[in-house]
Amino acid sequence: MIMNVLFICVFFFEMLISTIFFSNIAEKKKPLSLIVISGTLIFEIGAVVNIFIISTSWLNVLFSVIANIIFTIFFFKIKPIRAVFYSVLLVSFSSFLEYIIIFIISSYSNLYIAEYQSETILLVIEIIISKVLYFLIAMILLRFTQKDNTSIKIPTSFYIFPLITLMTVICFWYISLNQYLEFENQIILGIVSVLLLLATLFVFFSFQTNAQKDSKLLLLQQEQDKIKTDMTYYDILEKQNNNLRTYAHDAKNHLSAIKNLNTNPEIEIYISKMIECLEDYGKVCHSGNHTLDVVIDKYVTECDINNINFEFDVKNNNLLEIDSYDIVTILGNLLDNAVEAAQKSNIKQVSLETDFRNELSVIIISNSCDNNPKLDDTELPITTKKNKKLHGFGLKSVKKTVKKYGGDIAIDYIAQEKVFIVTIMLDKKQ
Repeated sequence: MIMNVLFICVFFFEMLISTIFFSNIAEKKKPLSLIVISGTLIFEIGAVVNIFIISTSWLNVLFSVIANIIFTIFFFKIKPIRAVFYSVLLVSFSSFLEYIIIFIISSYSNLYIAEYQSETILLVIEIIISKVLYFLIAMILLRFTQKDNTSIKIPTSFYIFPLITLMTVICFWYISLNQYLEFENQIILGIVSVLLLLATLFVFFSFQTNAQKDSKLLLLQQEQDKIKTDMTYYDILEKQNNNLRTYAHDAKNHLSAIKNLNTNPEIEIYISKMIECLEDYGKVCHSGNHTLDVVIDKYVTECDINNINFEFDVKNNNLLEIDSYDIVTILGNLLDNAVEAAQKSNIKQVSLETDFRNELSVIIISNSCDNNPKLDDTELPITTKKNKKLHGFGLKSVKKTVKKYGGDIAIDYIAQEKVFIVTIMLDKKQ
């Protein structure tokens, strides 16, 4: 009975260690609770095989590798080749440590390895020692695999927990070996050893979960601060544009009056050119929605600076039903991405169109893009920037804002034309 429980615990420990390890090197596809529950079911198949079918070392190693690969590919955003590599590496460490610890302690205790079937409590404690060492090595390995900008760093001080657990369990083993203990007391030491390992894993689990929550909150706050800053910038820009448009209008009237009073043909030609320049300045967006106008004005200027052809058509829908804050969130993030992609392409084209379709407010943003962008599991483009956690969060804000209006996002790439298109549909009635 105790051996059956031991098999269950061993595979559960391996699942927890794999979860902590892969959560730090790859993004999770599912909530942590679902990952733990599903991972337990996958790994415990190995315990069922050991209990009811056959128990052999090579079969356990093979199953652990397969379980890790399946678990990792299904629940983490990681390339299959990396999943296989790290799964084999982790299981190799685990198996090696388990065998070497049993061999060393067997030599010290003058017990043959085969005799451990009758020394169950000693086997429990020794397996706990090997799993604590396995956990320590996995955490040390993380320090070499984590990228500075994208991963949550585990403080060095946290490593004191597995070290203390290791020293305590070694003391338990020494007591069990050198002191006569009744069977009930041996059971207590075995249970305490298991609980110590669980407590150590729980500390790392809690830190990781809280750190990830704090990271998401920080990113969300940064995105909100960015949008607020953009709103302030657009307000200032609108006031400046109004003043400049008023000046341009007045200047054009004055020049027209001077032109009518002038009799010199050369001066008349010069003034006509000045009036044309002022009229060109006045040809900005006049949709009737100040927020939409100033956003478009900003990207007209930005595209002009970067030699990008920017076209817009908002005459059929000026997005008055959409909150100004949400307009900035949607258009600001999507046009930023469109301009960035267009800069890297050969054609350098960006366009914005708004319209109505079946009582839905539609926004279509397209840009030239030489390569088909990769999409994540939420059907959003994966950022090509180095810091993938700090960037790409704006697209999630767009998706959240679209849901607020009961809408949807459609993404398409026309390979023949090398054009990337984002279509957003918003319910005006929301």
